[in-house]
Amino acid sequence: MIITFVSVFTALIVALVFTPIAKKIAVRLKIYAPTNHRTVHSGSTPKLGGLSIFFAFTVGLIIFTFYTKEIRILGGLLMGGSLMLIVGLFDDLYNLSCYRKMTGQTLAAIVAVAFGFVVDTIYLPSGTVLHLGVWAAPLSVFWIVALTNAINLIDGLDGLASGFAIVVAFFVFAGAIIFDNLGIAATSLILIAATLGFLRYNFAPAKIFLGDMGSLFLGFALACISLKAFTLPETGSHVAVLLVLFLVPLADTFIAILRRVREGRHPFSADKKHIHHRLLDLGLSQTGAVLIIYAATFLCGVGALVLFVADTQMALMLLAVILLFFFLAFAQLGCFDFVTRREYSKELG
Repeated sequence: MIITFVSVFTALIVALVFTPIAKKIAVRLKIYAPTNHRTVHSGSTPKLGGLSIFFAFTVGLIIFTFYTKEIRILGGLLMGGSLMLIVGLFDDLYNLSCYRKMTGQTLAAIVAVAFGFVVDTIYLPSGTVLHLGVWAAPLSVFWIVALTNAINLIDGLDGLASGFAIVVAFFVFAGAIIFDNLGIAATSLILIAATLGFLRYNFAPAKIFLGDMGSLFLGFALACISLKAFTLPETGSHVAVLLVLFLVPLADTFIAILRRVREGRHPFSADKKHIHHRLLDLGLSQTGAVLIIYAATFLCGVGALVLFVADTQMALMLLAVILLFFFLAFAQLGCFDFVTRREYSKELG
């Protein structure tokens, strides 16, 4: 208990102290977030915030591991996370192609899987248990890469991705506590502390951005620790719980890919039609839009925890209600307008 407190407190202090230093480094090296037709910020904002989170998280996790010997957690998160951080840094500096980014992300995910962040068995709300066999490693890599990119895509407003990570990590902590997975619970708290120290400077108006290195690392870390928190020896990984917990970024990413394909564009091409953009279009401020997404994420977290402990019948009913609610919410925001627009164009033709 004491070592967990020391690790968490240290991560928070390191993040609070090191984030201004990371800002000065970014200014000195002229590493700024570009402004273009897709961005909502103005002016030159440095973007090495991810370095601060990674450093603070590393220090906290090393302290915790030194006393608890949770070597596999340390190795997987820090070795894989380092690779993800490097991919993000090169992307921040040189704007990597999606294929090069994906290659680097896949290598980082493979490292995590090698250290035990893997889905061997999937438990469905219907009570069905699926043993993945040879598909375990590939599907685990896919999960980590997919979620990493989903978190990267929602990093479009001041404090959005970092605050989202804090909310999700809290529910990962809760899930780990429920089933006595103390190593993952402590790791979640350390990640919360490191990100919270950074959020002090990242919330609107942001003094520093995560950059791709930060959003990719946060996505990677959340993908790994959530996988461990919601995987039980008796039943396996509760995939529905994971999907509900990350429903907002995963749905946003899935809809974005469908939208771009329907419009004849590359699925990874950028646009300004993500959920946070649509909230701004309603007239909300950046802070208002961010708080709404925080609230939606909190609801998803509560739903995920209930789903985790519910019996089969209740789980199926709850899952249906959650999916219907968010489908209607996304429809109200106009997220599916590309479908109706395409059909309308066909009628005119």
